[in-house]
Amino acid sequence: MQGEGSSPRAAPEAAVPFSGTVTIFFSDIRGFTDYTEEFGDEAASRIVHEQDIIIRSQIEAYGGVVVKTQGDSFMVAFSAARGAILCAIAIQRIVAQGNRDQAGPRIAIGIGINTGEPIRQEDGDYIGGTVNLASRICAAAGSGQILVSESTRYVAGRIELRRSDGGVVEYVDLGLHELKGFPEAKRLFEVSWRPAVVGEQRVSAEAPSADEEGQQALKAAVQKANSVLARVLSVVHLDDPAFPALLECQAKATELRLAFTRAGADRRGLTAREVQDHLVPFENLLILTVERDTLTDERWAQLDGAVARVFGRQLVNAIARGRHSTTTAVVAPEKPPPAPAPVEAPREQPKEPEPFQGGRPSVSVSLAPPPLDQRGAGVSWWAAAYAAWSQWKPSGLAWAHALREEIRRYPFLLSVPLRASGDLDDGRLAGGYFLLLEHVENQSPGFIRTILDRAIGEVGMESRSLGSKLYQLLVDGGRLRDTYPAFVRDVIQVAVPTPGMWADAGLVERDDATVLMSRPHGVVGDPQEESVQLTEPHDRSAERRFLVTTQPLTTRFFYVTAGKLNTARDVDLRLTSEDRPSDRAWYLTVRDSLSVRSDPKLVPLSGVPLPGLGRHHFGVWVAVFNPDPEDVVTYELSVSVKRLGQSSPAASMFSRPGGPAR
Repeated sequence: MQGEGSSPRAAPEAAVPFSGTVTIFFSDIRGFTDYTEEFGDEAASRIVHEQDIIIRSQIEAYGGVVVKTQGDSFMVAFSAARGAILCAIAIQRIVAQGNRDQAGPRIAIGIGINTGEPIRQEDGDYIGGTVNLASRICAAAGSGQILVSESTRYVAGRIELRRSDGGVVEYVDLGLHELKGFPEAKRLFEVSWRPAVVGEQRVSAEAPSADEEGQQALKAAVQKANSVLARVLSVVHLDDPAFPALLECQAKATELRLAFTRAGADRRGLTAREVQDHLVPFENLLILTVERDTLTDERWAQLDGAVARVFGRQLVNAIARGRHSTTTAVVAPEKPPPAPAPVEAPREQPKEPEPFQGGRPSVSVSLAPPPLDQRGAGVSWWAAAYAAWSQWKPSGLAWAHALREEIRRYPFLLSVPLRASGDLDDGRLAGGYFLLLEHVENQSPGFIRTILDRAIGEVGMESRSLGSKLYQLLVDGGRLRDTYPAFVRDVIQVAVPTPGMWADAGLVERDDATVLMSRPHGVVGDPQEESVQLTEPHDRSAERRFLVTTQPLTTRFFYVTAGKLNTARDVDLRLTSEDRPSDRAWYLTVRDSLSVRSDPKLVPLSGVPLPGLGRHHFGVWVAVFNPDPEDVVTYELSVSVKRLGQSSPAASMFSRPGGPAR
């Protein structure tokens, strides 16, 4: 949980008492069995010997310790995540150079790295989830590839290399992957170290014309890549506008487009071959999506596995069920405003006709909305939100990426009423509500483009009346009255726990104490926190009741996280309003201390127990929402954290309400 005033002061830690933080490194020769079958045992033995020399020399140079070897595989422990990554880069660079100089059979190594707190045995071996994940990551790595877990990526941080070696290590987000033995998908990053840069620069110094040819090739590759990635951004999910696997894929496509654009102007950037290599998974994805019904079984199987390894099995399953589609824009200049692009019908038609509820229209194929109509400029919240929406639509920036950026700037955005948002930060905060306009546009395509004309036609252009009418049309015609909870779900599904939301209150549970965080002034967005440390068992396990007054169409956030916690806890949640049970809150659990989280669920009227804090999950977020467009609603969120089997005592002096928000 990050962002100013939105989270505990320290990131929650995994509670494993058996060792300190260790980075586990696995390497494996790719295709070794097939190589042995083709070239024989003697050649295979030579390959293993060559790998052994390369890897052991680099492990020693970068401070690693060989834990064990098995056949063509190495398991190594590093005290520093950076050392493991630099070691992996050195190994792959040496292998790549050797392969360029060798005409016969070549070595191909895959490397997987994970950082955590494994259990160390007396013989020096390591066991546990950290080791298992590192092994699975290695299995997912392709030839010449270095894959790292999210924990390794963030522990290692930015790594500078010599300019002759490429300058900076880059991490390419490969999205969520389903790995054998792990119930939750894991986010993987590829380490980009540009292995051909040294050779290319040497040739360039001797033959400038070759450098010019390389730049032309890079320019052409970038143009092709941007075209392909724009088509990826045109893919929509026919049922879920915030389908996580697709959003992750499109966020990655957006980041690559920006990187490729920079590379086109940077002589020390990517090469044309590297651009093409990064593009292959997206090309495969498009082939699966567009040619789904015409692919042979053999070709489907090839693409299925390749796409699933990069983007995850959920995305491929959705394509197989016909739930993904692409659209093509058709310009009709004599019929303004243009109608939304037609959507390809799914393979399986519903039994009864239903209105289209698909994912967001593609920014690459939808006609850009007209700029802000100055007739609506007097309504500050509308003007800021619409201007931001019309600028974002043609930008090529994926919805998930744009959402995270807005929440990073204004983590309290959803806690501010739409009609009051134009009064904050010179109206800039209201610009973040382009997310809400996009939600409405998804529900009713074309609605946002026509709403101002409708409002002016009904009440005229006086600012106060026009603002009230625009709001009323969004609520009724735009269906916000019914779909606001879904909007909140879509936002938190992408933004929690990273970058995280501004929270009214939170609990950090440690072995020795419970830390209660609250806002002393109760003002939305106030970064000031007040914390109380509880050490008495009676106070720590008491039920805490947080009273929160929500404005129309707003959401307030609470959290419970595990600090240094060796013994798991049970968390119980219950929501009431006017002394009656309520289900107007989403909750989701954070599966590890960085970013992997469960899908949001509504808090049942009877409440919900969440066992295993510190063991099965490391945090819980609660989003209490008010879907009423006019009335203020007060809720009471009850939270208790206790040891397994322990009952909650009556509320103690420290379980006072969080206080009504102003």
